[in-house]
Order: sequence, then structure tokens, then C-alpha cells
Amino acid sequence: MLARETPKTLMLVEASSEMGKTWLIQRIRHYCGENDIPAMHVDFRDRRAYDYLSLVRTARDQIGEQHFNHLTATINNFTGVNITLSNANTGSSGGVNVSGGAVNAQDIAGRDVIKDNQFYIQADSDMQRRAAEIKINDAFFFCLTELLKTKKAVAFLFDSFEDVTTEAENWLNDYLLSKMRESQLEKAIVVIAGRKVPQLGETAKAIVAKTGLDLFTEEHVKEYIVNRRKIEGLDLETVFKTSRGFPGLLAKMADAAGMGNKSDEEWL
Repeated sequence: MLARETPKTLMLVEASSEMGKTWLIQRIRHYCGENDIPAMHVDFRDRRAYDYLSLVRTARDQIGEQHFNHLTATINNFTGVNITLSNANTGSSGGVNVSGGAVNAQDIAGRDVIKDNQFYIQADSDMQRRAAEIKINDAFFFCLTELLKTKKAVAFLFDSFEDVTTEAENWLNDYLLSKMRESQLEKAIVVIAGRKVPQLGETAKAIVAKTGLDLFTEEHVKEYIVNRRKIEGLDLETVFKTSRGFPGLLAKMADAAGMGNKSDEEWL
């Protein structure tokens, strides 16, 4: 997908624990870094309270703030703090009453990047909060669409989907995946991995590639330990039987074996 050799733009990787989902996501992330493909990466295991605002901020910060000035300006418009100063003793002749002084947080950080004030949405009603959500997301996808005109792809990588927050899942379904289904983000690539993945139905069939992950065979274990990790002296048959072919367990065993091969001086 990242090489643009298939019309599929959304990969769903559903597999049980220790099957190598995180390793796969990290490999894709590494590929993006080597091939000038901007990428956002979120692992929902980190237990952050992700909502639409934190997700678009994360995407902006990881993909490149300079491409999202319109988004940051829009966020600041809805998160700015208004300060009113007044003298408590308003009956005195020396009273001071200064009102309506707005703190403008849209100062420039660096030459071309607008600084995010990192505040939360200031809204007095559900209607205002909804209006802010719509405008902020409109600004994000406007910036993303402009960026996609200059890049061969932009990747969104989501790991541990079984731990997704309700708010983050709503943003994925209502905004990112919805726009992909409607062919509005043709060069955006999304990979979602987890013990569960979104159930998107027939409407997304044209863009979805769904797969699982298989256990390693003994030949895979040899390839991984000897050729990829360059670890010698292990009984590969025992390693295979102990790991039972689970990629995650095999990686942990290789890490332990690798540390055991280090001299004490190398770890001081």
C-alpha cells in the first residue's frame, strides 16, 4: 500500500497477543521514515485519554507542524483565554475596571510555525463544543489534503485498537475512515492493528485489506535468530518449542539472548 501498488488504503491487522502486531507497526513506521512518508503513530496501550483534539494535535506534531498552521490557528481561536481585570472596590474614586482583554496565543514559534496554546476548548454549551469540533476537524483535513498534494502518501498507524477510547474510535469512524470511504483522502494510508479491529461493513470493502498473523515455523525461527538478529549458539529447536512460534515471545527470547552475549564492559 505504501508503495502505491494496490488501490487498498486501509489495512486491518487482527491477531491475538504476542503475534507481532506491534513489531509490524514499527516496521511500517521505519519504512515510512526511510521513504519520506510522513506518519502518525498512536499506541492505545499508553492509556492516554485520546479524543478528537488530542488526535489531531498528535497527527500535526508527528507529521510536521509547519503543514498545519491553519489547524493550530483554528484550535487557538477556540481555546484562547479571555482575561478581565477589575478593582474589587468598584465604589472608590480610584477604581480600575479593565474588561475584554484577550490573550492572543497565536504567536509564532520559529519562522513559519504557529504555536499551539495547549489549552482546552472554551465552550458554554454542547452546541458550541460541537461547532468547535466540526471547525477544528475541517481545518485538520484541509491541511492534510493540501499536504497530500505534495507527498506520495501520508500514513496513520494505530496499534492496540482493543484499548481505544470511545472518543478516539468515534473520530476514526466519523472523520478519518469516513473520508477515506468517500475517496476524499486517496493518498492517505491507515493501518490499524489489535486483538480487535473496526468492523466497517460492505461500504469500505473497496479500500480495506484485512489480514491476520501466522505463527512462526521452525524455519522462520532460524531466519529470525541467525540471519536477522545475528545471535549464535542457541539451540534453535528448543527456542522454537519454547516460543511455540509466537513472534512476540520469540522477540523477547532473542532480546534476552542478545543481552547475555554482551560483555560486562559493554553495559557499563
